[in-house]
Amino acid sequence: MRNFFKPARIAFYFLMLISFFIAGMYFAGLIDAGKGQGLAGGAIVFGYGVMFGAIAFIASFFIGHFVRHKFIVYANIVLLVVILITYGITHYRYIQRQNAKEQNEQFKPEPTTPTPQSKPIGMVTFFKNDISNYTTIKNPLAENDELGLGFFKPNFYQHPTLFFYGNVTHEKPVTQHSPTDSLALGKDQFGDFTLISAPPWLWPEAMNQPFGIFYFKVKTVGGEFIEVEVNSKTKQTAFLNKQNGELLFWPEFLLTASSIDFIEGKTQIPKIKPVDHAAEVNTPFVHLTTLQVKGEWLQLILKDEKHREVGKGWVRWQRDGKILIAYKLPNI
Repeated sequence: MRNFFKPARIAFYFLMLISFFIAGMYFAGLIDAGKGQGLAGGAIVFGYGVMFGAIAFIASFFIGHFVRHKFIVYANIVLLVVILITYGITHYRYIQRQNAKEQNEQFKPEPTTPTPQSKPIGMVTFFKNDISNYTTIKNPLAENDELGLGFFKPNFYQHPTLFFYGNVTHEKPVTQHSPTDSLALGKDQFGDFTLISAPPWLWPEAMNQPFGIFYFKVKTVGGEFIEVEVNSKTKQTAFLNKQNGELLFWPEFLLTASSIDFIEGKTQIPKIKPVDHAAEVNTPFVHLTTLQVKGEWLQLILKDEKHREVGKGWVRWQRDGKILIAYKLPNI
């Protein structure tokens, strides 16, 4: 029993705990255990560290009992070196990340206070010079612009390269067509998406490159191909493989919005039903979030300044093929 509490063995127990706690969190990072889990992502990664550390801590008592003292001493040296190296790498990555953030801050525009006459932004698009330093532009979906069928959101996690096709034969599969250009994304040391290559004419409806989020307005939908606007300014179109992302028709797309606002000059009073002659909802509200879509109508949750629900109401999101609302998407 006295062997369990010799200084070298006590140090071995705690070094095993610390080293495998770190190893568990690194393992969680390698398998992307916390990706897409929101605020729970950090807790999941921490949980892996606790699990690995606890198992190693318990195992260290058995190891310490059955091996020689000399082995314990050598093991302590190795574990200590591993912990110091891991700390050095982690600290270096932290410094690199902070430097990268400071460099990005140099390109951010000075914040301005919107005036009552400012036009609401429906989708904020993030660009750098030639699609890569963040500046913001107003909603490219102009009042007289065609709505299209909805939006296409490529999945760059599963398909890092998005291929564009010119004239296609819809009777033939995608594999029998040759792409004319492509948009390729990679990942940096922090796990953010970075631009590898892109056509000079590319101007999506909206994007947030570090998150790998791009939205293209959909014009036509086929069996394997989908026609999208690849330049929201010139209205240039191209075809994409429909299987390489998510097709969001307008109802599905609106339900992904994190908030809704009214376009200047098109303010509406919510109705209790989705008909023009229905009674109005006169409850004061500040924020609007989507609940469901029915034809040209959108049911909204009305919230006060503290984002507490105060009621529900219906508004028109489009009329005669023209957009009547503005919207903001998560991470955009």
